[in-house]
Amino acid sequence: MSKTCENRFKRPAFLEVDLKRLALNTKNIKKTLGPEVELLAVVKADGYGHGAYEVSKVVLENGAGSLGVAILEEGIELREKGIKSPILILYPEFYGREKMIVEYDLESTITDFEFARMLSLEAKKQKKTSEVFLKIDTGMGRYGFFAEKSYEFFKKIKELENIKIKGILSQLSEAEGEDKKSALKQINKFKEVLKRLEFLNQRDLIKSIANSAAVLNLSESYFNQVRVGLLLYGVYPSEELSKSIRVEPVMSLESKIMFLKEVEKGSFIGYGRTFFTKRKTKVATIPLGYADGYPRLLSNKGEVLIRGKKAPVIGRVCMDAFMVDVTDILGVKIGDEVTLIGKNGEEEITACDLAFWSSTINYEIISRMGKRLPKVYIN
Repeated sequence: MSKTCENRFKRPAFLEVDLKRLALNTKNIKKTLGPEVELLAVVKADGYGHGAYEVSKVVLENGAGSLGVAILEEGIELREKGIKSPILILYPEFYGREKMIVEYDLESTITDFEFARMLSLEAKKQKKTSEVFLKIDTGMGRYGFFAEKSYEFFKKIKELENIKIKGILSQLSEAEGEDKKSALKQINKFKEVLKRLEFLNQRDLIKSIANSAAVLNLSESYFNQVRVGLLLYGVYPSEELSKSIRVEPVMSLESKIMFLKEVEKGSFIGYGRTFFTKRKTKVATIPLGYADGYPRLLSNKGEVLIRGKKAPVIGRVCMDAFMVDVTDILGVKIGDEVTLIGKNGEEEITACDLAFWSSTINYEIISRMGKRLPKVYIN
C-alpha cells in the first residue's frame, strides 16, 4: 500500500482517500450495468470532496466512459490537468460563458433555445462542433423543457449549425424510497419523449435519467447511460435502499488531539456556555471545525473515535476546533489519532451517522469537506 500525500506540512487534520476502494466501487457498478450501458461518473464539487482530478483518473481507468461536472470552472480544471474524456456540464450555463465551453471541448446541458443559438455561433466562430444534451423536466421541476414540447424544441436545436445533439437527459426527483410510483411515472414520461424523437431518426442518442439510487433500485431507468456520483464514493443514498452493489467508503476524516486539560465539575465548555460538566472531565481539543466542513450542528451531539472508543462532542463546534470528552478513555494523550469518519479499532463512524446527527443528508456531509483539509491518497 502506498500513499500520495498532499499534506506536506503535516496538518493534524486531513482527509484520507482510498483510491483502491474507488477503483473497486467503479468496477462493481460497471459490472452491474453491463457493456451496453455507459457509466458517467459525477465528479462535481471536487469529486464530492475527494479530489476531482484524482477521482477522474481512477474511474476512467476502471469502467467510466465520461465525466459529469456542475459548472464550467470544474470542467476547465480537469481539462487543464490533462483529462481528455467527454465532460458534461450537468446544469445549464449562463449567457456569455459559451466561448470557454467551446474552447475547452465541454458538453453542455441545454434548456433554452437562445443559449443554444449563442453556443452555435461561438462554435462556428471557433470552427468546432459543440456537443449538447437536451434536458427534459419529467417531474423534478428544477431545469428542463416540458416533455410535451420536446419534439418542437429538439427540431429547432437540430437545425442549428455546428451543434450536435449527443443525448437527452432528465432527473429523477425521488428514487431512494420503497414506493417507486413517482420514479416510474417520470421514467414513463421519459420513454414517451424518446418515442416522439424516433420520428426525427434519433435512435442513436444517449438517454440518461438514472442516478445512484436508481442504479440500485430501478433497473428500468438504465437506458444506455447512468449518472452515478454518491455510490462511486462508497456511500449508499439511503439506508432503505437495496445494497445490491457492493461498495466501500472511500473517504476517512482523521485528526489528532491537539490539547488536553482537566476541568472541574460545574465548568462550562465552548461558545455560548452550552455544555456544563457534571463531573471532573478530561477535555480534548480537536483542530478542525465547521470551516473544514465538520457541521456546527454536531455541537453537543456528535461523536469521534479515539483509541477505538467513542468520545462525545461537548460544547459548540467552532470554526477551527471543537472539544470532546475523553474522561473514560484510558491513556489518552496529545497526538492520539482521532477518527471523525471511518474505522478506529472495532468501531466505525460513517458519513450517514454524521448526516443523521446533523439532520441532513450524507451527500452534504462528504461534498462540503473544505479545500483547506489536505488529502492523503492511498493507492
